[in-house]
Amino acid sequence: MLTYLVVFKAGAETREVQKPDAKRSLMKVPSFKEIFPVLALTMGDPNGIGAEVMLRALDHLSPIKAWQPLIFGDLQVLEEVRKRLQLDLVFSRIDLDEWSKSRKDQNSRIPVLDLGQQTLNDWEPGTCSSWGGDSAFRFLNKAIQWTLEGRIDAIVTAPLNKEALKKAGHDFPGHTDILAEVTGRSRAWMMLECAGLRSVMVTLHISLREVLEQISRPMILETIEVAHQALLQMGLENPRIGVAGLNPHAGENGLFGDEERLQITPAIEDALQKGIQVSGPFSPDTIFLRHRSGEFDVVVAMYHDQALVPLKLMGFGKSVNITLGLPLIRTSVDHGTAFDRAASFNSDPSSMEAAIKAAIRLYGSSTVVADPD
Repeated sequence: MLTYLVVFKAGAETREVQKPDAKRSLMKVPSFKEIFPVLALTMGDPNGIGAEVMLRALDHLSPIKAWQPLIFGDLQVLEEVRKRLQLDLVFSRIDLDEWSKSRKDQNSRIPVLDLGQQTLNDWEPGTCSSWGGDSAFRFLNKAIQWTLEGRIDAIVTAPLNKEALKKAGHDFPGHTDILAEVTGRSRAWMMLECAGLRSVMVTLHISLREVLEQISRPMILETIEVAHQALLQMGLENPRIGVAGLNPHAGENGLFGDEERLQITPAIEDALQKGIQVSGPFSPDTIFLRHRSGEFDVVVAMYHDQALVPLKLMGFGKSVNITLGLPLIRTSVDHGTAFDRAASFNSDPSSMEAAIKAAIRLYGSSTVVADPD
């Protein structure tokens, strides 16, 4: 029997990733949970808009109450971005071994775990570089470690760039895959939430050709179960799940493909046998209209763009990416590094604000729902 750890509360060189003991860390209670949540804010690629949207969001959310930010990033870059934005934020560099004391003494200062390793000569807003990719990876990796060790309650990530990651020797398609690798999970799932809509994807950052090759009855069933458990922990007592077909008109009874008959429908029947309220497969071109009308609480989509095109059309800039299947809370913005306009310093922080608020909400409302063993 498969069990899932859907937790909200609490390569080229993949061997470089440090993996804490994930199983032991699941039982560790963060030191300050009884006070208020500590959110790790990872800066993302320094050459992108991550630092800007993060600082604008912190400025908009000030004064900060009932939660504590801790930025994992490059303090020199943060100071430069703050100056360009003309914000009154004050940073405080913290020591790795004195976070407990530093946290109590912050007052209005924004604590930063300074992980920068180069000079500002490497900082070129709008440039895709190995320095930017390695920086983003380092910030995220350290935040994951601290969360698993119980020092942090949740992670909110600014965007990184997949090409820059690869240039730095980190062969991952994105944040979700790094999070799964470092936490010792075989995979993780992406849920995008916006404008009252949600979708969880069976496959993520792979080509459409690979989708056809990889999609299977067990994979679809597993995604349905993960979505079901996640919504239970978000407070929905009997979540309704709609499943999208893969082909136009959900295959039209085999006229446009047989994946619905061979893989998707059997997975739905398996989920029904487990007591999950699920229906489909529905035509991909109308399932999100049905979702918006209130027929479902979440849509299980077969691939990345099947979910993200309609959701971003309806709520881009205010959407939140929530990662499922991990022993920690992670939320993220709904956009990328935006290298094409990073040097303009005029980005909208709405998605970062939404991601921070979502992490706080999830921290307060959810628990471990299944033991990984």
